[in-house]
Amino acid sequence: QYERNEISYTEFINKWTLELNDVTANNKAYLEYLTRRHLDTRMVLPRTLRVDAQELFTRMMKVTEEPNECVVELVKWLRRCGYKVAALTNNFQNDEGKVQANALAKLFDEFVESSVVGLRKPDARFYTHACNLLEVSPDEVVFLDDIGKNLSAAKRLGMTAIQVEIGREQEAVDTVKRIIRTLGAFEPKL
Repeated sequence: QYERNEISYTEFINKWTLELNDVTANNKAYLEYLTRRHLDTRMVLPRTLRVDAQELFTRMMKVTEEPNECVVELVKWLRRCGYKVAALTNNFQNDEGKVQANALAKLFDEFVESSVVGLRKPDARFYTHACNLLEVSPDEVVFLDDIGKNLSAAKRLGMTAIQVEIGREQEAVDTVKRIIRTLGAFEPKL
């Protein structure tokens, strides 16, 4: 809701605080996670939780402040090759209703923001909106993301989806370049 600009920051923090501190729901989710991974579920789970959602959110946003240089270079390379490049971001507006300026936006042909469009990943309509802006069909798209459900949604639309694992970004960059070269695609313009 926050990333679609449906609720304010304060409402988001209040709602997330309740979710993060819901012992029953979180213990159940953790046990399901362990079961899916075939890990030992015989453990003592917490009886109470005290998670400061605002502090956690601030820490999470701090981590995302620095752009990954190899990905930035990939975007520049793709554009030199003549490809259209879009960024799809699940972002938010501040309480004054303004989207935080993103210095990276100018790198892309289209910078598609959830808080502006009112849709977010993994909603198929968000991906389709970006394709329409670029005037491409989903089967012409190579989509990169770090979140599995976002990648699955892209695949269902016919996009080639590549997972960008945190700390292993160069592998994803190399995969994209290999795909481009395999297709006999354009080399960068000098």
